[in-house]
Amino acid sequence: MLRIALAIGFCIDFFVGLLCVVAQPLLQPLLDIPVRDPAVTTIAGGELLVAAGIYAFVLRDPRRWQPLLWLCALDQTFGVVLPALEIAHGHAPATLKTLGPMPLQLLLVAVYVAGARWARRPAEAVSRAGTGD
Repeated sequence: MLRIALAIGFCIDFFVGLLCVVAQPLLQPLLDIPVRDPAVTTIAGGELLVAAGIYAFVLRDPRRWQPLLWLCALDQTFGVVLPALEIAHGHAPATLKTLGPMPLQLLLVAVYVAGARWARRPAEAVSRAGTGD
């Protein structure tokens, strides 16, 4: 389940990042995201592409890269909190396109947090077994 969640997170960030970098005119019709400053949108898209790279990296070996799961959880948390704040301030529309993904993103956060906690437990058990505790 963790690998599926990582693949979904990768797809979300890669798709939105790619739109921000190379197809900004499509952000409004596809995602209801208004583009007020193209330069800031391009920079945000670059950051999303970097985050997508982190997802791809962690997907290879989630147990080994457990600390990065916390970054994945933080990324999806920001993907919910920041748009919600923009909607609350009236800077973005409250439509199905903007509100619809939020429950999925919160579910992804829960999976990443559970995965980060689960991936850490076997290492702690091994370290304790070696010390005789």
